[in-house]
Amino acid sequence: MTASKKITVIGGTGYAGSAIAREAIKRGHQVTSVSRSVPAEPIPDVTYVASGVEGAGASIADADVIVGAFSPRGANKGALVKVYADLAKQAADAGARLVLVGGFSCLRRTAGAPRMLEGESFPAEVPAEVVAEAMENLDVLNNLLADTTGVDWLFVSPAMEFSAWQPGEDLGRYRIGDDVALFDENGKSAISGIDYARAVLDEIESPTRHRAQIGVAY
Repeated sequence: MTASKKITVIGGTGYAGSAIAREAIKRGHQVTSVSRSVPAEPIPDVTYVASGVEGAGASIADADVIVGAFSPRGANKGALVKVYADLAKQAADAGARLVLVGGFSCLRRTAGAPRMLEGESFPAEVPAEVVAEAMENLDVLNNLLADTTGVDWLFVSPAMEFSAWQPGEDLGRYRIGDDVALFDENGKSAISGIDYARAVLDEIESPTRHRAQIGVAY
């Protein structure tokens, strides 16, 4: 049986963050969710802290694992790089593992190819704010790749179809790859929130990679 861990989820009320918090509680971990507000329907047994990231110090200092599921939208636009740089330093100081919800377009099409954001253009119909978020995610990843704090980080990129608007099904399975995007036999790249959360919790409980990017898809 895996020992219970203290897990702090930054952005624990969003799509990815809430799925991770729910799965962690189900597995017997102690979970603190830090977000600007408490959800109308809180997950039982999760401790909610209504705070901006800058006020999450105590929750982070006591954690074994810090999960970053921060959404750089609205008032938080443009804040992702600084938020995660600060979290990396705090995690390193606390001896905690840092697991970040990454972006699909930070992956590569093939081994050795540029990351999608570096070598491809977004279709014209993709909203500008989505492009901006993707670029922030890439900046975060590049900072981690150049990290000198020694923090034990993991950047977990979901499949292309992964959002509250494409929730997917609970299939109870997933595949993990490195920094090359995974597609199924029909050329589809998708993962549901719950199966993504399972991949994250499995990696938290039994780490297979350190200071690395991985991708999760069916």
